[in-house]
Amino acid sequence: MLLRIAGMTISLSSADPSLVPRAGDPAARFVIAGNGPADLDLSIERVAVMPERSGTQLFDSGAVWSMFDDGARLRIDCHSHLFGDAPYKVAFFDRDFTAGRVLLRADVFDGAVDALEYPLDEVIVAHLLARGRGVELHACGIIDAEGRGRLFVGQSGMGKTTTARLWLDAEDVEVVSDDRVIVREVGGRWRMFGTPWHGEAALSSPASAPLEAIYLLQQAPGTRLADVAPSEAAARLFACTFPLFHDGSALAFTLECIERLVASVPVRVLEFAPDRSAVEAVR
Repeated sequence: MLLRIAGMTISLSSADPSLVPRAGDPAARFVIAGNGPADLDLSIERVAVMPERSGTQLFDSGAVWSMFDDGARLRIDCHSHLFGDAPYKVAFFDRDFTAGRVLLRADVFDGAVDALEYPLDEVIVAHLLARGRGVELHACGIIDAEGRGRLFVGQSGMGKTTTARLWLDAEDVEVVSDDRVIVREVGGRWRMFGTPWHGEAALSSPASAPLEAIYLLQQAPGTRLADVAPSEAAARLFACTFPLFHDGSALAFTLECIERLVASVPVRVLEFAPDRSAVEAVR
């Protein structure tokens, strides 16, 4: 199975004919046909007992996943209180995130399996992006009738889902996500890409478009567009990224990527009331 998110392809295969890779909705919209080259090749297998952990802990989410430097490779353990203290899924990756193995506990997984279900899919994409590919933002992204991409960025509660619904009601647009959008520089031009990870409106699409403009969401009694200094724009965008704080080189790339993005794509503050005036202001 091939999964393509933001132009990055992940291949999943299994030597066990009874273990069939699948993708649940909405990730299934990002499955592509063919057997071409992949950015990351993953094999999946079922095991009775997970290998003993070794190495240095790099990150701990507090409940769902943790990451370790396991010598020549990186290890991610996925946990759930439903399956006891032992991880129900363990993944190993080379340091470039080009190849890896996903081990699934035999008492948890059987038959057709979504080996990349949360949180592993998001963790993998974050590491692929941080290796020189792009950045993921808390944002709503729309493609207008002319094929132009517009990005509305904001942390939780700032109105991303509200913005998505306003545009759906306003005209023939495609919403690529109402919560998380990936931005990459492709062929010298910035593009935005939809992701499988949506917000309350459950809007998600694999579509992409050239990025025309970025709007920093700010709720207000009335609607207006306001200019913002590049330094403030970069700071506010970075606050809406998913940085890998345990990886210094990845963090440096994210900061540099945001700096280049702000220098290339217009960024403005959108103070908005939750009505059609927000759409008209952007038009």
